[in-house]
Formats: sequence, structure tokens, C-alpha cells
Amino acid sequence: MKKILSLLFVSATLLAEEVTCPLMIGEENDPEETVTVEGKILTFCCGSCVSKFEDNKAYYIKASAQLQKLFTAAQLKALGVDKVELLEQKRCPIYPDRLINPNSPTAEYKGQTIYFWSTSALRRWSRDPERYYQQAKADKVL
Repeated sequence: MKKILSLLFVSATLLAEEVTCPLMIGEENDPEETVTVEGKILTFCCGSCVSKFEDNKAYYIKASAQLQKLFTAAQLKALGVDKVELLEQKRCPIYPDRLINPNSPTAEYKGQTIYFWSTSALRRWSRDPERYYQQAKADKVL
């Protein structure tokens, strides 16, 4: 019985991971928003995530355990994932459920480069950077 419950839990966990977006953590995927990489169909929640992923495939695959586990070591190497260096910052300080990448919009604050999901997130930051900075520090985003 214990073995069956464990198997059901693992199956449910894997299913949950496949139906949520790897870039906007927790957002439900849209079956029409897909990208095919190395013969694997990857699903995202929206066109913005598809565009960001297509522009930064290797980075996002390395940054997302959900994506990384879908590929073999040979596929990861072929995609250049092994050459990617991840940023210290992983998520946007305005939208902490969203993964950033080295090409994301940035601002300099307190001697640090801060990465944002989008230009709209950067505009929000600019209105009150200290408030967002303190919140991001408290949330361990920065």
C-alpha cells in the first residue's frame, strides 16, 4: 500500500510539473503555446514565455530543473547548456514567480545589477526602488 501511495504521489507531482509553466512558476500551461526542442514538445503558459525561451533556450533549460530533466546529457551538451553560467539572481524582484535571464532588462541599484522579467517590471521598480529592493531582499530574490 505504501508503495502504491508513493507511486501515486510521484505521478501527481510529475503531472503537476508538466502542466505549469517553467518560466512563470505556477502558471497553468496553454496547450497552444509550445516549442519543440530536440524532438521534445515544451509547453508554456503564454507567448511571452515562448519568446523568452526561444531567445534563451540553453539558459532557461539550465535554470529550470523542470526543463533540464527532460533532456539527456548528450542533448544538454548539444544545446550548449553545459557552457551556460547562471546568474546569481534567479527571479524578478517585481514578479518573483518569473525567471529572468542575462538578456532581461536591468537597472543598477546599490552597486548591483538587478534583472527584471520585462520593461513594465523595470518601470514599476523605478517608481520606488528602495521598497521593491527591501521586499526582494526579504523574499530572498536578491
